[in-house]
Amino acid sequence: MTHHPALPSTPAPTDPGPFATRLGAFVRGSFPLPLSLVFAAVWAVGATGLFAAADGRIAHWRPGWGTVPAAVTVLVDLLLLRAADDLRDLPYDRRHNPARPLARGAVLPRDLYVLAAAGAALLLLLNAGDRAALLLLAAQLAYTTLLVGAELRFGWPRGDAVATGVLLSSPVQILLNLYLYAVFLHDTGLDTGSLWRAARHVVPLLLVIMFAATHHELARKIVREPGPHERSYVRVFGLRATVVLALVFAAASAGVSLAVLRPWAGGAAGWWGWLALPPAVLAALAARSFTRAGAARWPVAAVAGYLPAVFVCHLLIGLGSTS
Repeated sequence: MTHHPALPSTPAPTDPGPFATRLGAFVRGSFPLPLSLVFAAVWAVGATGLFAAADGRIAHWRPGWGTVPAAVTVLVDLLLLRAADDLRDLPYDRRHNPARPLARGAVLPRDLYVLAAAGAALLLLLNAGDRAALLLLAAQLAYTTLLVGAELRFGWPRGDAVATGVLLSSPVQILLNLYLYAVFLHDTGLDTGSLWRAARHVVPLLLVIMFAATHHELARKIVREPGPHERSYVRVFGLRATVVLALVFAAASAGVSLAVLRPWAGGAAGWWGWLALPPAVLAALAARSFTRAGAARWPVAAVAGYLPAVFVCHLLIGLGSTS
């Protein structure tokens, strides 16, 4: 069993206040609600727009009331994932990010465990009417629990093993996007046919989203000169290789989307499919700015804007191609 080294004590508030106050401090410090709400909504409708555009059986699609529970589910799920990450990162944050709510004692670990239990129950109740969506969501919550438990109990994977960490965390996002696909099928009344046919259809769509998410994960940690204890992929791959990998994943996301939608050949999405390209252009411009300006970090606006741009563009593709 791996033990974390002794950590310097971090002064905690004498009285962090009642439970609601402590949770409020956590949300304000770790999960800014307005931005998170917009991102969850854009993710839910953008992924669904991609599913609709790629399915030739859809003649007319618009986000409906069925999308609202899905967006709420994504929002709550992201909140629980943030709580899980803060629990896993607590030893690191006490050393290097002592202002974070959990590290400074504004919220307590037991508060986040209560939040996780209540949030999981809410998500399962909210999706009880869709068996496939419910099972995928339950699998994602169970996997996340095992992942957090392994790190807290056994110290594995180590927090500084960033590449291993992102690989082990990828099933969490895959299951969440499969959940959105199950909701899409349920709301539109489409039959998946055989399991093989469903997998052959959805795997390229998952790659579009996962490649985009991988670009975001790499870009947000690109720093020209990492600090002594800063977790960055630059430490693993080197600066040049990390920048190249980030661009490759952004291009791959756009490329797979174009391959599925085939706008040059009058595919299901028509010319709307070309809207898969702007996010990759945004990533390329960010790389150019980072390289030419000698900036210390990847442009913040590009980090914050890339994934929402991917989802907004695919929402527009879905809306335009099914008008």
